[in-house]
Amino acid sequence: MREWMRGQNLQEIETPALVLDVAAAERNIRKMAELFAGGPTRLRPHVKTHKTPLLAHKQLAAGAIGITCAKLGEAEVMVAAGVRDVLVSSEVVGARKIARLLALNRHARVITVVDDGNAAREISEAAEREGMRIPTLIDLDVGQGRTGVAPGEPALALVQAAARMPGLQLVGLQGYEGHLQHVVDPDERGERCRAAMKALTDTATMIREAGHELDIVSTSGTGTHAYAGGYPGVTELQPGSYVVMDSQYASVKGLSFEHALTVLTTVVSKVKPDVAIVDAGYKTLSSDSGMPAIRNLGDARFAFGGDEHGKLLFEQPRGDIRVGDKFELVPSHCDTTINLHDIYYVVRDGRLEDIWPIAARGKIQ
Repeated sequence: MREWMRGQNLQEIETPALVLDVAAAERNIRKMAELFAGGPTRLRPHVKTHKTPLLAHKQLAAGAIGITCAKLGEAEVMVAAGVRDVLVSSEVVGARKIARLLALNRHARVITVVDDGNAAREISEAAEREGMRIPTLIDLDVGQGRTGVAPGEPALALVQAAARMPGLQLVGLQGYEGHLQHVVDPDERGERCRAAMKALTDTATMIREAGHELDIVSTSGTGTHAYAGGYPGVTELQPGSYVVMDSQYASVKGLSFEHALTVLTTVVSKVKPDVAIVDAGYKTLSSDSGMPAIRNLGDARFAFGGDEHGKLLFEQPRGDIRVGDKFELVPSHCDTTINLHDIYYVVRDGRLEDIWPIAARGKIQ
């Protein structure tokens, strides 16, 4: 690993570098936890954003009842790091992945989700052969149009089928309104979120009235936590981005979490007076959600300049910007930017505190 020293100034870190302001992240974790402390809705935060057990344990210490992972690979990292209650929010399909799911359940409670009767049966049969019952949620499509069985009768039919499968322990429902996380206007976001929650909780009521117990109704993300968290019948929330935030979420009105994630970059060329070339390009910053924002540099804009380079574009010539100057960029999408990096440079009060491996980086299987 490149040479580094605890206590060195942020500006001394070699670039490009993914920087985590850990004090800001800790404040974000506390703020979200305090919103739901002592209430009927509990936090099961998603770790697909930050991908590191150290932050997951901070969330658990703040009161989270468990964590959510997107993939089995993330769950394996978290269980190995001592997390004992995990929801894998994506469907687990195929014999090899089912074997991994069963193996994880020997060491922790790892909940799976299903939206297909045949896939559920495969999990059940594998679990039954091992003398196990896998905790399972029925995954509902509440508007995103991705995974999930339709609410109402189709969901009830799947519940009734799953209830007859001895290798499954049916514990609840999941319905993620991911399509609403970045709706800018809070009134529109709230109205559409409540409609999604109605579909989810009405389905839960129908299932209970048919004689099935459901302990969990799990939903929500950072953009909708305030609406889903207060909706009657919702028991768990899965927000993830709130820990670090990004510039796309900065446009979503009503969110008050801090930006704890930046990319530190260095000006490596300045031939033109109104353009500075930096050492952060497509290999350093994701582009799926647009351009990153530039911190503390007025109305300057960022544009990608290739795999290894970016451009800082100024409205007027800037003679005060020189080769060697360093600036912080706020990623437009935290999840996909973090997944490009192996480590966080962890800073507190502008000084390097530690280097953390992003242990679940690249765990896409």
